[in-house]
Amino acid sequence: MIGPPYNENVMDVSRRSDRIMSVRLVIQEVTYTVISAYAPHAGLGAVEKRLFWESIDEVMRMCPSDHHLLIGGDLNGHIGTDVKGYSGAHGGFWYGVRNEEGLSILDFSIAHDLAVVNSFFKKTGAQLATFHSGGHSTQIDYLLLRKGDLRTCGDCKVLTDWTCSSQHRLLVMDLALRRHATRRVRPAQPKIL
Repeated sequence: MIGPPYNENVMDVSRRSDRIMSVRLVIQEVTYTVISAYAPHAGLGAVEKRLFWESIDEVMRMCPSDHHLLIGGDLNGHIGTDVKGYSGAHGGFWYGVRNEEGLSILDFSIAHDLAVVNSFFKKTGAQLATFHSGGHSTQIDYLLLRKGDLRTCGDCKVLTDWTCSSQHRLLVMDLALRRHATRRVRPAQPKIL
């Protein structure tokens, strides 16, 4: 969902599959590509998971490098707290133990020079957990940016009072959209000799 004032800036909407979709926006002459993804959950087979990562990889390859990129979604994995081998992609602030799906998220991030934004901001457990079910809380929803755009992110956290569904909490990020400086043109003043 894109609300005012940005709904007028949508250039293109592309649905890759029932799990991946991208929206291209132009805001003040800067192009942003937003990708929404829903990865197969842990109970599904390896073939379906492989097809998902291949599809999102193709979507990434179609995104020009000069576009600002944001990937958000339920990636159904745990990236854990260990940064070893994934510095730059993993900020080190997390909880839990990395699983196979988390490795896929981090490998994808490294391959496309992305940073898992959630892991770069120290938060309490409640502000990290995006999914609650059966008395358990975990983090499976992620926001990813190109590493070069990470400096435009002011914060990333879970809004504990808001729910997207009965089990998911809303994950938000403060992102400073770049503005081009406009030159002021002063009216020419006649010189008096």
